Amino acid sequence: MEFPISSKTGEPLKPFIKPRDALLRSIILIALGFLFWWMITYRWFWGTFPVFINFIILLILLIEGCLLISRAKLGNKHVMGHQIIVLMSDFFMLFYGICLSIILWSIPGLLGMVMGIIIIIVSTLGSIIHCLSWLVKLEKYKVKN
Repeated sequence: MEFPISSKTGEPLKPFIKPRDALLRSIILIALGFLFWWMITYRWFWGTFPVFINFIILLILLIEGCLLISRAKLGNKHVMGHQIIVLMSDFFMLFYGICLSIILWSIPGLLGMVMGIIIIIVSTLGSIIHCLSWLVKLEKYKVKN
């Protein structure tokens, strides 16, 4: 497999994703999702959250794990596919921040609302920064025709 050539140095660029690492991270996320499912079932530790928030967190963990599996399966060949998956992954990161803010908004008083707004802002900024950095990094791997 040939990697794109750097326009500055003339050497092949390093691979941008290591499939084994992505697969390991996805297995860890899916295992955490099933552990979370077990905790929901037995009301252990997370029993204080509303049930729908627990279910949303479980879904997000499983979806993130599946997206990482698809990135590992793509390997270093399909750059556009990786860019689409990064956008989807960051959308779920933003959605996760909104879900956490819902938990804090259910707390009576101003502190819960302020913390909820802070979590939304931080998750939005984190999602945008992560997405843009990956998209810029992946853009240089596109083969120019």
